[in-house]
Amino acid sequence: MAQKQLIKTPWLIAGQFMNNIGMSFIWPLTTIYMHNVLGKSLTETGIVLMFNSVANVLASTIGGRVFDRGNPYHLLLMGITLNGLANFALIFFHGWPWYPLLLVMTGFASGWLNTMFNALAASVPRDKVRRTFTLMYLATNLGVVFGTMLVGIVYSMEMALLFSMTTGLFVIFLIIALFEYNVDPRQGQNIHLPRANFHIVWTFFVSLFIIWLLYEQWVSNLSVYMTNLGMPLRNYSFLWTINAGLLVLIQSILSLLGDRIKNLYYQFFFGMLFVGLSFLSLVIAHDYPHFIFAMVLLTIGEATWSPAMPTLVSQLSPVRAKGRYQGLVQAFCALGRSLGPLFGGVIIDNWSYKVLFLLAFVILLLVLAINVGVVHVNLRHAVDYMKTDIKTNVSRETK
Repeated sequence: MAQKQLIKTPWLIAGQFMNNIGMSFIWPLTTIYMHNVLGKSLTETGIVLMFNSVANVLASTIGGRVFDRGNPYHLLLMGITLNGLANFALIFFHGWPWYPLLLVMTGFASGWLNTMFNALAASVPRDKVRRTFTLMYLATNLGVVFGTMLVGIVYSMEMALLFSMTTGLFVIFLIIALFEYNVDPRQGQNIHLPRANFHIVWTFFVSLFIIWLLYEQWVSNLSVYMTNLGMPLRNYSFLWTINAGLLVLIQSILSLLGDRIKNLYYQFFFGMLFVGLSFLSLVIAHDYPHFIFAMVLLTIGEATWSPAMPTLVSQLSPVRAKGRYQGLVQAFCALGRSLGPLFGGVIIDNWSYKVLFLLAFVILLLVLAINVGVVHVNLRHAVDYMKTDIKTNVSRETK
């Protein structure tokens, strides 16, 4: 089978959707299943989820590096196969200790696949990169929406059926990948970033870690805060329904706008500001409409900064090293998510929820100011590789 240099965007989007719908079948169940069915404590459940995130970080870091050295096609097939085998094993072995061990395996495979997808997306022609990342993020959230919507129905039947469905999904995914993902976009030799690019990119990585560290408070600690205020758990769950719907809407609009948003740095700054404002609004939130308002602010921020980040990193990294840097994007996100619950728990136990929300707002404002300063100082000296590497690739392909 002849190897192509560039992957077709629709297949890239489809793969991202299938990977995330498969993983969304598993993640929402972990705490409930381990606590209520396997009889494990919330601490033990938290440790399992932490190991899952650590595996995700390792896969993202290692996967990004080997992408630049190995054959992306074989690496992608390996990730799909690993995820499929883990889900197949879960059909028969979903008790203790096999369930947590296989869950860590799926965490590794998920981080591996997300890195491969991001690295491939970073290598599409320049005029399609921004729209591709926006559509990929849209596909990710659609996968989460469909996965979490179906998982409750399937879980009420039988766990074996749930894992049979995810296994079938990855089998279909593997068949598609065998025919449509045989690509190798790597070109060029330079793997060292210019100093200006290095400063901006690593500022972004640290910022990603902090953003997700704080964002995780919405996922892990806000439910307890709302129930302590006398609100039913369904009110908290509905906030994420609002989040999913708004994400799809905003990202659809962004994909239609395409390159009309001229400066992606401003889009990133705008998104970070709104995430910060969502925490500020939580400080004074005592009734449900306030929480809905805060979620709207959070979603606007998430929908704008999150797809901008991998695109900006792609602009600032050479094609030969895109796997490494897209892998680090995934790794710093996963690291922030893994430590978020612990960070929030320490602040809440020693002070209060309001101190946590106010601290999150102040930290995000400080991070935003640092990002604005670093970009302002370094951008004029930075190399935009989307204007050099990709142009070269396209010209070679037309010969």
